[in-house]
Amino acid sequence: MSIIQNRTIGMIGGIAPPSTIDYYQKIIKGFQEKTQSNQYPSILINSINMTKMLDFVFKKDLSGLVEYLNKEIQKLVDGGADFAFLASNTPHIVFDQLQEKSKIPLISIVNATAQTAQHRGAKKLGLFGLKSTMQAGFYQTGFASKNIEIVLPPIDSQEFIHEKYLSELVKGIFLADTKNALIEIVNGMIKKDAIDGLILGGTELPFILHEKDFTDFELLNTTDIHIESILNYALKK
Repeated sequence: MSIIQNRTIGMIGGIAPPSTIDYYQKIIKGFQEKTQSNQYPSILINSINMTKMLDFVFKKDLSGLVEYLNKEIQKLVDGGADFAFLASNTPHIVFDQLQEKSKIPLISIVNATAQTAQHRGAKKLGLFGLKSTMQAGFYQTGFASKNIEIVLPPIDSQEFIHEKYLSELVKGIFLADTKNALIEIVNGMIKKDAIDGLILGGTELPFILHEKDFTDFELLNTTDIHIESILNYALKK
């Protein structure tokens, strides 16, 4: 049996733990499907302190965030990673600055999702995530280049999503009442804003919202889209 070679994947994980596990399992499954083998990819995982990372974000200390994440990426470099990714949407607020500093390529969840949305013909998409993800503008900028409009939920709904994300979703808690409230927000945006899809801009959101919850409405699972881009790069000749 010949061993399948791949670029060593570096993951900045722990932001949050449930999605890190999801990434890890899906990368392995996707690797085996793409290579039609029972082999496993080379992956390094640096599970970082989410509380520390979010503290930089909520204090809007972006230079501190860049410095912190760059040091954590360097640990992956030192371990032999050929490229890396952030297993979370929120830290992409400083993705461009990190890519400039990083000694290895970084795979962007925003760029991958924008390309997929354009390929699927999206024109106007809703965005769910932490307030920093919804409001910082990095999704809006990334999608503007594809001529896709980003629509945010009403302010009170943004507060609700943010609070439930931190108090429940990142802890692996997925409640029916929260799910129903999120579905109601989406349906309100479909009616009011005529969105043709929703970006799950938080890697825990796919655990609670699914396409079967809606009729003829597309959810963009940023985790799955990101993983496809990661595997394509890992296996690129």
